[in-house]
Amino acid sequence: MNNVVLACNHVGKSYRDGELHVDVLQQLDFQVAEGQSVSIIGASGSGKSTLLHILGGLDMPSSGNVNLMGHDLSKLNQKQLGDLRNRYLGFVYQFHHLLPEFSALENVMMPLLIGKKPKAEAEAQAAAMLEKVGLKPRMLHRPSELSGGERQRAAIARALVTQPKCLLADEPTGNLDRKNAQNILDMMLDLKNELATALVVVTHDDELAGRFDRVMTMADGRLEDKAVSW
Repeated sequence: MNNVVLACNHVGKSYRDGELHVDVLQQLDFQVAEGQSVSIIGASGSGKSTLLHILGGLDMPSSGNVNLMGHDLSKLNQKQLGDLRNRYLGFVYQFHHLLPEFSALENVMMPLLIGKKPKAEAEAQAAAMLEKVGLKPRMLHRPSELSGGERQRAAIARALVTQPKCLLADEPTGNLDRKNAQNILDMMLDLKNELATALVVVTHDDELAGRFDRVMTMADGRLEDKAVSW
């Protein structure tokens, strides 16, 4: 596969609870290419979120490894891992996790400021990204003054403002009604195409999942491609 952004190589994850040994992930192998969209569906507790955390370097596998832009995450220290995440990855969750005391603009600026971008440049980039997600008139509002859909748009703008190589999203539409969920997904796919950002989304929604380039199912700690029929 050309231009591989993210690769899972024989990734396993297990936990021990007293005498009990639990295999959450079993020997997963797959790759995500630049600009590709991948959805992962499966029942609650099937290991989807665990996999996403491992892909993002927020947790480490018990076996195997994850490569991000050619870097083996298991060989990096915490500072190197943080720098790599900030440079190449964006994260979106079911809950927006916006900082309540800051405006939408200030929230979206945050990853750029962490990356040592000058404040004026960070503000201009954040404003441009908020305009892309349709929040230009609302950028000075705090999260409490935004609707649920607007808060999630701001969270996506924050995740994409660094123009990451890959966006990892965990149930990004799970808190929204059907219309808002469709709108958010439309926007994410449009921005993926515009920015050539790979997109890996965990969802329980088969209908939304079917709009991705690749649909994978998680069951019993194993991942396989799903034949899409809808």
